[in-house]
Amino acid sequence: MATTFNPEDPLGGLPPKHLMDKGYTPLFKDLLKKEEALQLIKETFESKLKENVELQRVSCPMFVTKRSGFNDNLNGVERPATFMPRDFSDVKLEVPFSLAKWKRWALHYYGLSPGKGIVTDFRGLRCDDDIDYTHSL
Repeated sequence: MATTFNPEDPLGGLPPKHLMDKGYTPLFKDLLKKEEALQLIKETFESKLKENVELQRVSCPMFVTKRSGFNDNLNGVERPATFMPRDFSDVKLEVPFSLAKWKRWALHYYGLSPGKGIVTDFRGLRCDDDIDYTHSL
């Protein structure tokens, strides 16, 4: 998909006008009420999923060391967002773009038996993703 993001447009990245002109009326006028509703949906979905599929909530990493191998670069072209912490200039950290390997490691780390699983709130970063209204900006 070609990118449709225009950095000069103050509303760049939102759905194209022709998609929004089809009679859409926002349910929430108050943006904070909308955020509360979205949080309620997220919490309810996670709670019901955990009840029905035997999942345990765990925290996931915001960044991993390059040496850990958790960023697997399966497609061979992804560039991780990297940085070196101020006090550890010999350590290269990466923002994960997938938790596939980390989740398998976490199942073992937490000692979960077959039939049990984990759920987490992942916030990854993919430098090479297309930027448009279907992705977060």
